[in-house]
Amino acid sequence: MASTSPWIVFLGESEEKAMFFSLADSRAAAARTSDLGMRRDIVLGSSFGWLTTADELGCLQIVNPVTGQRSRLPDITTIPFVDYSELLYGNKEHYCINMDLLERTRYEGLPVPVDERWGSTLSKTYMLTGVQMRQWFYRKVILSTSPCPDSYAAMLILHRKFGVPAFATSEHPTWNVAPSHDGIEDAIHHDGRFYSISYSGAVETWERDGATGEYTSKLVAVAPIDRVVNENFSLVRKYLTAMTNGRLVVMLKYTWETRMTYRQPRKWSCMLKETRDIGDAAMFVGMNSSLCVSMTPVHPGIKPGYVYFADDQLEQVVECRERRERYTWSHHHSPEEENKIPEQVGVYSLKDDTVELVQGLARQPWSSLPVWFTPSF
Repeated sequence: MASTSPWIVFLGESEEKAMFFSLADSRAAAARTSDLGMRRDIVLGSSFGWLTTADELGCLQIVNPVTGQRSRLPDITTIPFVDYSELLYGNKEHYCINMDLLERTRYEGLPVPVDERWGSTLSKTYMLTGVQMRQWFYRKVILSTSPCPDSYAAMLILHRKFGVPAFATSEHPTWNVAPSHDGIEDAIHHDGRFYSISYSGAVETWERDGATGEYTSKLVAVAPIDRVVNENFSLVRKYLTAMTNGRLVVMLKYTWETRMTYRQPRKWSCMLKETRDIGDAAMFVGMNSSLCVSMTPVHPGIKPGYVYFADDQLEQVVECRERRERYTWSHHHSPEEENKIPEQVGVYSLKDDTVELVQGLARQPWSSLPVWFTPSF
């Protein structure tokens, strides 16, 4: 049974604790990450009450924080262009990415675009440690349904530079890579299919061949993202989600151009047909998950017509986490600091074009990205 109101989950200042915050009643709870089998993990996805995480060795697993159930996803080396070497490289074991094979797969043997070429032709092997895989190789994992009772499909989105998506099922636990010239920025599972949006704004649906297990895509729409909004705004992220009536929605996130560390969302638009009216629904977006809920009496504390956003800069969060010992964190803030919108979580009004705090959620030190999470029992 799943709760109907989203929670926020993030790792606390120490990797020993995972923190859970209920939007419905502003209550917080904590759990030991060692009990959940996700100590020092990074969360890459949230689906049906399950979290997908990557550990320091680059291994992927799914875990239900409520029940404690967990299971491994297929080994990443089942991808043909990924190998694992136990030989030391910089005093660390590492993964070897065969860029030549990756590019042939991604572009189906066609010439690689000039702006996507990876270094010189003399260096076609890219090496990453397990920790670096979480920062520069993985981006997001989406499940088709709850892993119980052990029948589901998973979609793995890789970092933009690598571009391709990979698919696996519980019946065939290997990652099957599919070509994607533009690269996948976000994806959801909806109405029995995986849907994705590319970096160029192409919305595609993915179908699995029952005989070969391979996934192929079909274009269903294109988001018009090339319009000029304002010289002071910069488009930084595209999200894909579905309304409760089944209608697909592309959400564009713009950031005020001041400095790289300032990522407060200041302008949003819902497209394919542009609108700022989502009725009595509320949307939740972030790198790890995107979802929509309609307003009923079972959703206390959720505001209709609002977008709840969570930080989506995985690379920066991992960097801060790896170097955290170099910094100090103070729980004491000036009144001016307390009134600032947190970079991690906030609420945006589509109607009024305003941003506000999530009530009851204190500022948190960076240890992992906050994730939208719907508990499942």
